[in-house]
Amino acid sequence: MATFSQTNIKCKDVETVLAELKKYLPTGREIWLATRKEWFYNLPHDENLSEEKNITLVISKNLSKDWVEVEFDFQGNLYLYDEILRRISKNLETDILLAYYQSTSGDGRLAKFKNGQLELSFYEKSFYYKFHSDDSPPIDRLYLADNFGVMNSNIEMIKNAKVGEDSGLIEYDLINEFYKSGGWVPDLHGDLSNEDYLHVEQLK
Repeated sequence: MATFSQTNIKCKDVETVLAELKKYLPTGREIWLATRKEWFYNLPHDENLSEEKNITLVISKNLSKDWVEVEFDFQGNLYLYDEILRRISKNLETDILLAYYQSTSGDGRLAKFKNGQLELSFYEKSFYYKFHSDDSPPIDRLYLADNFGVMNSNIEMIKNAKVGEDSGLIEYDLINEFYKSGGWVPDLHGDLSNEDYLHVEQLK
């Protein structure tokens, strides 16, 4: 099972993004690490003996000069942070690009916020339902649940997708195309020796 989750905020400073997140999320400990550990505050281990199992936010600036990366734990709800991201986009007068992809289920979402407005939301959702008590196969499909704002996108592939119809467009190539269409440029990628990740504890 592989999950990709990266929200890019057009801002050159990690501390500015962190200050914005703190306005809307209760936070605790913070630690910089050379590797990304999205489970850092969720599980007890040698570096974190707490058993509170709080949420881990990972903030970094390893890929782009003009964008800060944030990895949220969406806790199964891909719309959970929409209002927070909308407000941050308004406060900083900037763009935010969100991409999520769960390769096992196929669930995925692309979203764009600009200056306090949600401009695009493209959400593919898996549906799994066993309605018989026998061994007959269940209903198992991946469909388009949301296509708000796609007519203004310059990605032809998502313009033609219809809500309710079977889908399955979101994958890594489309995510990269979506990021680039929003102005994101990976101009820092390549020097792994200088990577730093700020692990922020989000209190439940």
